[in-house]
Amino acid sequence: MASIAAPALLRRFGGFATSLVVSTVINLLAIPFVISTLGGDIWGELALAQATAAVFGILVAFGWGTVGAALVASLPPGRRPQMFLDSLVSRVYLFMFAAPVMFIVVLMLGSFDPPAAALASIAYLLPFVGASWYFIGQAKPWQLLVFDVLPQGLGTVVGVILIQFAPHPFVFVLCLLLFNLIAVIAGALGALQPKETKGGQPLKLDLGLVAAIRRLRDQKHGVIAAGTGSLNSNLPMIAVKLVVAAALPQYALADKLFRFAVAGFGPVLQVIQGWIPEAGPDQSTHRIRRVANLAPAVGLLGGVCLAVLTPWASSVFSRGEIQVDFALSIPFGLILAGVIVAQVVGLACLIPLGKGAALAKSTAIGAAFNVPMMFVLGVMFGAPGVAWAVGLAELVVAGYQIMVVRDSLKHLVQPPVATVEPR
Repeated sequence: MASIAAPALLRRFGGFATSLVVSTVINLLAIPFVISTLGGDIWGELALAQATAAVFGILVAFGWGTVGAALVASLPPGRRPQMFLDSLVSRVYLFMFAAPVMFIVVLMLGSFDPPAAALASIAYLLPFVGASWYFIGQAKPWQLLVFDVLPQGLGTVVGVILIQFAPHPFVFVLCLLLFNLIAVIAGALGALQPKETKGGQPLKLDLGLVAAIRRLRDQKHGVIAAGTGSLNSNLPMIAVKLVVAAALPQYALADKLFRFAVAGFGPVLQVIQGWIPEAGPDQSTHRIRRVANLAPAVGLLGGVCLAVLTPWASSVFSRGEIQVDFALSIPFGLILAGVIVAQVVGLACLIPLGKGAALAKSTAIGAAFNVPMMFVLGVMFGAPGVAWAVGLAELVVAGYQIMVVRDSLKHLVQPPVATVEPR
């Protein structure tokens, strides 16, 4: 079995890595063009709008983007399309509610004109209606690439090209909107194509609002985890804007490089999420233990690399216009270390163990620490203070999750009972 499983895992990893490379290369190369064409301040405002969308995306994705992949992997193939269709209907309703509210917030926080703010709100929220988590849970990286990653990447490429002729943020976000919409439609068609639904129950499209809301109850742990986790990673950008606005471009660039690093770890996480439950109950416990033990070392390695490379990378990708020093890169390295551990232990280990409530609780604890501290340390130490608050909060989250996993594994493994042979 091992000789068969290893090549399969490598092929799966290669597929997810291809999506990562395509997405990362496009977005990295777009940074210097957007900064040089629209200016560092506008690029910072775009990053702020994207961070705001990540906060509102909590409501739109409603946990499916966080725990959906593990849930899909645990379902029989015949039941998966119906799950996706039900989630799609619910998420479309949530999108229709969230987009207008986000538009108002973007207007209040940023300096966009109303048309650009409206387009940005829709464009950056649309991916949360997409099917990326579904393809990850099905272990189908090539569908993820074709139906989700490529359309979104093309939006960035076309946007960069067009702003060379019409340098206005409206043009850029309009391209993102159109291609992100294509990605949502293509993803839904890919997930629900006939060969995916074959062998299962006939699909039932229920557009009722009451039914769509009722389905959200099962996602309570996922949305709490996603919500508090997103607050930990995206609210800091808003805090920097409010506390030390002049540092927004530097913080935004450091945050962008951090997110590329998280995305770089994505294929590993995606493989692990499908690898653990597909072994069955007997082997999954052993796999969870192995993964949880390795996660801290991997997180530390990733954090050190980001802290060391960010000052150099910030100068390269901004063409020297924005410089991030070690005062900011070191706490971002700490953030990455905590995030890697929390993603692996939380998403890949706690969910198969049936500990969704613990996942939600861990991120809530982190947010309770992070939200007040980012403003306190931000006032005292500027943008690095905000980053340190986030990093310490991520360590709290990761540490709590590791303790829960270890405690759960102890209860699953029962010690042998000594017996006394009768004389």
